[in-house]
Amino acid sequence: MISYVNRKGRKVPLELKRHAIFAFQERFEKLYNVAISCAQAEKHIEARFPEADRVKNISNKEHKRIRRHGHSLYFRDEDFTYVVHNGVLITIEISRRGHRGLN
Repeated sequence: MISYVNRKGRKVPLELKRHAIFAFQERFEKLYNVAISCAQAEKHIEARFPEADRVKNISNKEHKRIRRHGHSLYFRDEDFTYVVHNGVLITIEISRRGHRGLN
């Protein structure tokens, strides 16, 4: 079970969508050239998400993304950006410089 702490200091549990697992699986393979199963992808997400920081400085490109996903929260670690909407992790994108075109 993954979660984050909101502005009020409350722990918010997140539901993991199948699309997010499949997106992570696909993008992990593109980034590292290693195929992983859905179960392994889920374990990777559960291990990596707590280390991700919430994105507060939103660029113009990310404002476009907000319009696409609605009002969403973005969490970023060194390799991936996690998109959270209404307590649901909806998708995962590559955020490493030079590799964003693989999304």
